[in-house]
This record gives sequence, structure tokens and C-alpha cells, in this order.
Amino acid sequence: MNTPPGTQNSRTSTGNLSQQSTLVPARPPSEAFKKALQAFRARLSAEEDARFKNTTYDQLCIDLTQLQQEQEKRKEMMNLSRIQAFLEGMQQLGKTIEIFLNVSDAVAFVWGPIKFLLLAASAHTDAFETLLDAYEHIGEQLPLMSEYESLFGDNEHMVAALEWIYMDILTFHQRAIRFFQGTKLRHIFRAMWKSYDTEFQGILQSLRRHKELVERRASLTQYRRYQEDMAQLRAKLEDQVKEEKLKKLVTIREWLAVGPETEQDHRKYKGVRGDYSTTAKWVLKHEYVKQWIEEDNPTTPLLWMHGIPGAGKTILASAIIDECRRKADFITSHFYCHDGDQSTDSAIGILKGLADQLLEQYTDLLLPSFYTRRTSSGDASLRSLHVAKKLLEDCCLIVPRLFLIVDGLDECESVDRKETLEIMTRLAGECNALEPGKLRVLVVSQHYPDIQRAFQSSGVTKLAPRIIALSESDVESDIKTYVRIWVDKIAAKYTSEENPFSEDMKEYLRNLTLVNAKGMFLYAKLVLENLCALLTREEVINAIKYENFPPGLKEAYERILKRIKHSSLEKDGKDWNHAKKLLGWMVCAKRQLTWREMQVALSLDTENQTIEYDDRHLRIHIQEICGSLVFMSGDRVSLVHSTAKTYITKVTNDIHEPSIECELATLCLQYLVFPCFDTDDDYDEPGLRKLMFEGQFAFQDYAVAKWFHHVNAFVNNGQKFLDEACNAQAQLTALSEAVDDFMTKYNEDDWELGLVQDCKATCTVFERFPFHEALLLLTSHIYTFQQKGFEARHKISIKTLATALERNRKLLEEPLDKLSKSERIAYSKFYDDKKRYKCTKITCRYFSQGFSEVKAKKRHINIHDRPYQCDVTDCLGAEGFANEKDLKNHTRAFHPEKSDLAEIFNSSTAKRAKAHHACVLCGKTFTRNFHRIHHEKSHRGERPHECPECGQAFTRLNDCKRHQKLHERGK
Repeated sequence: MNTPPGTQNSRTSTGNLSQQSTLVPARPPSEAFKKALQAFRARLSAEEDARFKNTTYDQLCIDLTQLQQEQEKRKEMMNLSRIQAFLEGMQQLGKTIEIFLNVSDAVAFVWGPIKFLLLAASAHTDAFETLLDAYEHIGEQLPLMSEYESLFGDNEHMVAALEWIYMDILTFHQRAIRFFQGTKLRHIFRAMWKSYDTEFQGILQSLRRHKELVERRASLTQYRRYQEDMAQLRAKLEDQVKEEKLKKLVTIREWLAVGPETEQDHRKYKGVRGDYSTTAKWVLKHEYVKQWIEEDNPTTPLLWMHGIPGAGKTILASAIIDECRRKADFITSHFYCHDGDQSTDSAIGILKGLADQLLEQYTDLLLPSFYTRRTSSGDASLRSLHVAKKLLEDCCLIVPRLFLIVDGLDECESVDRKETLEIMTRLAGECNALEPGKLRVLVVSQHYPDIQRAFQSSGVTKLAPRIIALSESDVESDIKTYVRIWVDKIAAKYTSEENPFSEDMKEYLRNLTLVNAKGMFLYAKLVLENLCALLTREEVINAIKYENFPPGLKEAYERILKRIKHSSLEKDGKDWNHAKKLLGWMVCAKRQLTWREMQVALSLDTENQTIEYDDRHLRIHIQEICGSLVFMSGDRVSLVHSTAKTYITKVTNDIHEPSIECELATLCLQYLVFPCFDTDDDYDEPGLRKLMFEGQFAFQDYAVAKWFHHVNAFVNNGQKFLDEACNAQAQLTALSEAVDDFMTKYNEDDWELGLVQDCKATCTVFERFPFHEALLLLTSHIYTFQQKGFEARHKISIKTLATALERNRKLLEEPLDKLSKSERIAYSKFYDDKKRYKCTKITCRYFSQGFSEVKAKKRHINIHDRPYQCDVTDCLGAEGFANEKDLKNHTRAFHPEKSDLAEIFNSSTAKRAKAHHACVLCGKTFTRNFHRIHHEKSHRGERPHECPECGQAFTRLNDCKRHQKLHERGK
């Protein structure tokens, strides 16, 4: 049995220290010493402070002896004597400090943390071993105080060294305690300690310098040099820690790939509330909301607020988010879902969006865990629901108390709604069981049966959400406030001395709007903003007549569209043409377009293959054209509400979805044959630069990544297009020419090969048209490339198009300081000069959003490229890894027989079996005949064993079984 600490004789007696101290007057501790101790105690709870203050060295030794005895009974004993040097060194240091600084209880704040840490870590072998190792290293850097006791009284520099040693020990304990203060933080101790290594090594280096100063019996000159060295050491360490932290943070942010949209949206919604000061305040006084936010242990941590479309649920959610943010002891994370934005509004997108916000607010403690998840995933961007779930679980373990709020969950696909709710309700239940009130979840949506079922079947026992079913009366006061302000605006605009907008008229309009709104904030917004946009008083008076007033949301959309159309026709009709084009693009866009992209798309002269920006771009903003139908967040353009897409296409034949898909497919194909995509051998850089400043690259991100989506969408709606399109023949002629030009330009692919049966069936509707065969070949190309696998979908399917894009982007990424003033102005007009460096993967968020620095892009691309490949045939890890460490971890986990660990156990004297069985095809020999048989099957391409999960075939049954296990591990 190891001798417990405290029972051995000390390395050097300290008995005569107290005798000498009577001859030496004590000096007060320095301000730095007192501040360090105060800061340390300030981070402790009242209970911890009292417990630590009353801990003595003798009590610590008794507790550690008892701990070792308990470990021995469990046959888990560890060598506690390793910390003997640390304990003895600290005992001597403590006595010296008490004598020469006249501080009686300071050393208790060393014994207390040691006891807390070792007892807390004792149930976890790796954490306990790590702490013992740390204390052992620290003990090696502590000087033997008794050997220098005669020097402390005469040399104040020596006493200062004692203070610094003590403060370094406090710094170590201050961080280490944080690793164990949470209920389950110790379970992720390894990740957290690993991130702390740089700081810990800095502490050891600092202690080493202190020890040297004491042992050299520091003179004034040495002391001054020592002070300079320590200042440099601390500054260098601080810079190194900051650099490491920033590097990890950038890596994680690129991996999460979460954009600024959610926070931009929140600022927009907050601004709306700011315009109407009393809006949404009622919801904060609601019994359920108030209890959910304020009480230490609410009735349930789950809250579900649902209401009809357009009831202003998002504005209410934004108010609750801001109220939650005011709770100092909570961290709040939120997510706004948007209709049709499948790239972000998936279950993965929601979870990593929430996690990203929590990381931003609680960086120090979440960073180690997030970085470990990132390095073990091997993915360039987070695309695993399992990993996203683990990230949020880590957040719930580490963050003391948190609010999670998801608005607009009904905007997501049903499968994503179900997965999101299952994960969030389970986490809420687990946290509630361990620490009631720790995690609180709010979901805001329409009342969908599948959402209700997901809450009811969450599997969390005795945990159901409190439900706030928004009624007309709930939102009536907010709508009244909004209506009153807008009716006053309308009255002020259309009143005159001869024809005042009387109080009776205002009251009539207010009441009529409220009655028809039926609890729909959106209805009031659309109707009143539309009235305010009318050009004449006569139009307003006519529009507010009872028989003309829109009775519902559908009619409200219809009135807006009619007003925009009528107003345009009174001029020359061009505004309506622009409006319906822009609205149609927003309905069918495969990602949110920016206003800059839309302006350039409008300026395309496809016949002459030029950008006629000055002549064709709109001189007024889209919000002036489309009014209240448009929502702007930054430069992103979207429809005002998810209902807009449904109603806009229903109430007017001018916006016909299949026709718009045809238009956008045609536009993309026509644009992609512009001169800026030529890849001839006689490369003309000056000419290409001229095209760049004319704006020819400005639509390439969208067209390159989305052209085939629009082609497929058009083909899939082919029959509806032919049945309903107004000018079908003209559109089909344009599409036919665009397809022909596109396939002629990019003829390096053999379009005639690989006809797909499914595509034949889909294209049958166009069988009587001359372009049918070309369309069939093009859709077969799209289908075949997509079927090549997950990784293929990230790439551009046409090599010369990929080459042209890469070349164009190199020009866009050239240093801006090399441009002339006029070139810089032209560049900023067409391109984002803040985030110029973009990812090459078309499915990646950063393909269009980009990075502000080339270094960030290179790091991101390197992760995508994954240069480190697994050499095991048919392994799921064949897509590669970003670095050698990730590959080694993968090999150890999935192919232990090939890992470096396997070689450790291989005997160097093992006899090699004779290889008698030779392959008849290549002559390779094997020690087992069945190995030869399998080998020969591989020559013949025989793969009889197929994976039921993905269909991949294998020559050997064992290989297939091993492959299936990888699927199981990935779930």
C-alpha cells in the first residue's frame, strides 16, 4: 500500500521557522496578493468559501488517507504519494507566508481546493490521474522554504517571490475548480484539460522562475531582471493563449457554418417592436410565460405557443427572447425558421444554430468541448444530426442555466420538426430530473397535429408543455395599437381643409380592420400599408367601403397585387412587370437571393451576352416596388411571410410558378454561356478583367449552384406548365435554345451516354416537342451525377464550368488595393468586397457567403479536401480526413488491427506462416486458401455481398459486416 500523504517525514524540518519569525517584523501583503485572493474567493459560492476557509492541512491529510483506503477496497487504488512533494512544499510555503506576510487563512484556500478537486475527481480515473500528475509537476517547481528561511527577513524580493508562487497556485486552482463545479463537467474533463494545457505549462514555467529566484538569493539587480522576464513571460503566454483560442474558435465557426441571419432577423423584429412601444408587452405578463422565465423551478420547462398564420407570433417570440436575455443568471439562445430555406431550417441547422449562439456567449467553457467534437467528426462542415445533438447536450451540461427558443418550427419539413422536438424535449426532461429549472425550452409555431403529437410522445415521463394558444383577444391590444398608428398616418396623408379625414372615418376604419383581422397582425399590416400606398384620396375612400374591404388574408394579398398592378398600368405597366418578376423569383428561388444578385439578373442581355446595368437595373428599391410583400434582412430579400408564397400564386395568374421555373432555368442556362465562362486556350486576362468590372461575374454563384435545380423543377411541373402557361410556346422556344447553346458550349461531356429510365418517364410530357431529346439528355446528366454519391453533390458536374468559376474567382480575390478608384467603385457595385473568398463546394453556405480573409478560406478548403485518406477498401472513411490526427483516430476506432496501437502488441519474433496458395491470375501467394479464393473473385469483379443500408457491394462477407457496423456507429 502507498503511504498516504502527510504521514511521511517532511523533506526538511520547518520547526525553527516560527522561532526565527519572532525576531523579524511581518510586512503586509502586496495589493496584487490581496486582489488575487479576493478574485479567487469571489468566484466561489458562499458554501464553497466557508468550506475552503475552514480546511486545514491535517484535515486534508486525513481525508486523503480515507480516500486511498476506499480506493484500496474497490481495488482502484492510485499512487497518492505522488503529491507528497506538493503538499510538503505548500505546507512550508504556507507557514512562511503566515509569518512574513501576517496572513493567517490564505493557505486554507490551497488546502480547500485540493480536497475538493481530488474528491470530485476520484470517481473518474482519467481526471484523477491528470490531477495527480499536475500536482506532481507543480511540486517539482516548489523551492524548499526552510533552506532559505534566514533570507526572508532581510530580502523583500524573496518575500515577493513567495507571493507570486502562491498567486500562481491560486490561478491553477481557479481554473481547475471550474472544470468540476458543474454537475457533469467532470465527464468532459479530458477535453477541457487539454485546452488548458498551454496555460498550465505557463504556470509551471512561471513557478520555475520563482524557484530560481529564491534559490539564487535574489539581489536587487536579479530581482529587476526577474520582474522584466516575468512580465515578458506573462505577456507571451497571454498572447499564445489568445491565439490558440482564436484559432480554435475560427475552426469551429467554419465547421458550424452558421451565418448572421438569425441575429439580423432579431434586430429587425426588435426594431418593429420599437416602433410600437406597447407591442408584445402583454405576453411577458402572461402567467405561463412569467413563471417560465422568473420562477426557480417552473411547473414545466417546456412551453409551446401556437397561433394562426400572421398572428404576430415571431414578434412575440422576439419580445420573450429579449426578456430572457435580461436574466443575468441565464444564457439565451434562439433560432428563427424561414419558409423554404432548407439549407438552414433542418433539424441540424436549428441545433447547430442554437449551439453557435451559446458558444458565442459562453466561449471559455464551451470551446474545449466544441473543438473536441469538431476534431473527432472529420467533417468540413457539420452535417451529422448525431453530432449536432451531442453539441447541444454538451451545452446543457456546461452552461449553468439556459433558455432555448425556436420560432416558426412549422416552417420546417415534418421530419425536421419531429427530430428537433424529440431532441429538445428529451434534453429538457433530463436536465429537469437532475436540476429543475436548469434548461427551459420555448417552441413557437402554428398548431400542427404532428407538433402536438411530438410533444405528447416525447418519451419524457411526467413532462408535458404548458400551451399558450393565441386567441383574438390575446393579440387584440397589439393590433389596436398598430391600427391606431397607421390609421392616423392614412388620415394625415389623405386629409385636407376641404375634405378632412374625420374622427368618425378613422374610427370606422379602425373597427373595420380589427373585425376583419380576426387576430391576424399580418392582415392589419398588409391592408393598412396598402391603403397608405394608394395614390389618391378617391382610391382610399373607395377601398375602405365595406363591400370593397378585404374580408381575409387571401383578399388582402389580392388587393396589394391589384394595387401594384393598377398603379403600374396607370403609368406604362413596367413597374408591374418588374414586380411580378421579382415576386416570382422570390417564390421559386432555391436560396434567398440578394438584392445585388437580383439587380444583375435583371440587367442580363442574353442575346448580346452582356450586362446592361446602367440601362436595366432598377433605380428604386424592391421595397418601393413590392411594398409590404417584401422582407429585407441585410441584403437578403424574402417574402414577408410564409403565407405569401401560397396566396401570391393563387390570387394572380400573372405569377405562375411553373412558368417562373422555366424562366429561371432558361436564364441560368443562357447566362452560363456568357463570354466570362469561356475556357479557350488563348486566355485574355485584360478582357476578362473588363468583363468582371462590367458585372459579368455577379450572378455566377447562384447560376452555377442552382441551374440544375430549376431545370428539374420545370420538368417535374411540365404538365402543369403546358396546361396553364399563358405564353408556353415562347417560353419553350427560349428554353430550347438555351438548352441547345448550353450543351453545345459544354460538349466535353458525352451527352449521348447514360440515359436514365426515370428521366425518360419524367420528360415524356415533352415528347412532342423538338427539344425533348436534349432535355432528356440534360436531366439524365443531372440525375447520373447526383447518384454518384454524397460527395459528388458538392461538386460542379461540368469540368470546364468548374474551371471557369475557379479562374473568375481568382480575379475577384485579387488584392483590392491594386485597383484604381474607378475599378474599386465598380467592384463594390457588383460584388461583396467584405467577404470575397469563397468555398468551392456548391452545397456549402460559404460557396455564396464567403470569408473576409484568404487564410480562413484556405483552412476551410483544406478541411473539405481531406488530404489524409483511409486505405481500407470500401470504408466509409474513404472521403478522407482534414489532418493526420483525424485519420489516426479513425483508424484506431474503426480499424484497430491496422492502427499504430496494434503494432505495439505484435511480437517481433512471430513466425511467418508459409504462403502455399498462389493466385492463378497474378501469382500473389496466400497462407490460407480462402484468402486466395476471395482475391481471385476481386479480379473478376465479383461482389456478392450487398449492404442493406446503402447498397454497396463487397467481395467478402466479413468486409460487408464490418461496413454495416460503420453505419450503426454513425447513427
